[in-house]
Amino acid sequence: MAATFNWSKTCGDSGSPTIGDLGASGNLFNFMDEDTNTASDYSTHPIVASDTTDYGNSYEIWIRAHFTDSFNKIDNIQFWQSTAFSPATGLTLKYKANNVGSYVTPVKTDSTIATVTMPTADPGTANVSIGGSLSGYLSSAGYSDYIVIQLHCGTTCAAGDTSAAVFTIQYDES
Repeated sequence: MAATFNWSKTCGDSGSPTIGDLGASGNLFNFMDEDTNTASDYSTHPIVASDTTDYGNSYEIWIRAHFTDSFNKIDNIQFWQSTAFSPATGLTLKYKANNVGSYVTPVKTDSTIATVTMPTADPGTANVSIGGSLSGYLSSAGYSDYIVIQLHCGTTCAAGDTSAAVFTIQYDES
């Protein structure tokens, strides 16, 4: 039998977070000025463009891979943005996917966790850790470590909606 994959998103206060499986594909989350487990209602919570420190950001998105059913081993998890926003002018996407094992309350100020530019091509090797290690693996149902993402919208961003960006996750299963 093969593993079943779903994205899992955590939001809310770290003392009592909300954790939910979002599915494997589709519009599963939006970058917005609200920390929620739903992709809807983003137009009510837009990101206001700004080049000022700690402004113009979405709330951090805290997602991780959730594997269920029977498998021998899941490892070598790779994550990247495979299709960019359009228009992408003024948008900066930062992330961290290595050694983020513990959830903390998301922020909309400049993230001190998601600080690396999101890769836009297959990284070729694991860039998402499991159990705090890029060589970590799952041998039964469980989760990868967190992938933390934040979108910044500078003053040169186009007004209104952007198109959907596409993110790809790839992993080895045996």
